[in-house]
Amino acid sequence: MAADDVPTSSKAKARANDLLVYSQKQVDRVVSPPTRQKAYDYVRGLAIERPVLLSFILFQLSLSLAPLLLFAGFVTTTLAVSLISALMFSLFWMGIATLILVPTLFLTFSIALLFWAWAAATYFAGRWVYTRLPFGVEEDGKMVAKLPNGDRKVIFEKTPDIKAEAAKVKE
Repeated sequence: MAADDVPTSSKAKARANDLLVYSQKQVDRVVSPPTRQKAYDYVRGLAIERPVLLSFILFQLSLSLAPLLLFAGFVTTTLAVSLISALMFSLFWMGIATLILVPTLFLTFSIALLFWAWAAATYFAGRWVYTRLPFGVEEDGKMVAKLPNGDRKVIFEKTPDIKAEAAKVKE
């Protein structure tokens, strides 16, 4: 029976040693060894120079640490719950708003499509009618009548200057 206890004891010691090495690596990642050694030296110096002050600080820290950690946990949990609740509340109302937005967009899209089709049809119908009118406007601003034989007769000619128009009337 003693032979079975020795391997189990050595396994436990090996696992404890592995856990200690792992913990030491994690602490080294957070606080570098030189910084940690500086803090150890400061606390040791304080213990030698002012042992009463150090004991007061340690008693205060040891008795106040549990309530401080509980308070920090409470605050963290409260913040997490409130953020999750706010997120869920916001997502719920965004879903309700989406249920209103989608039909509204469908309706406005349909109306806009109808107006566009009406405007395009009006444009093409107007252009078709304009090409079939017996008169038209040329590039230089003259209004001409299209005669059945293919000739054009000027109906109206815009003059850029009123004085020139007045001179034409006097002649």
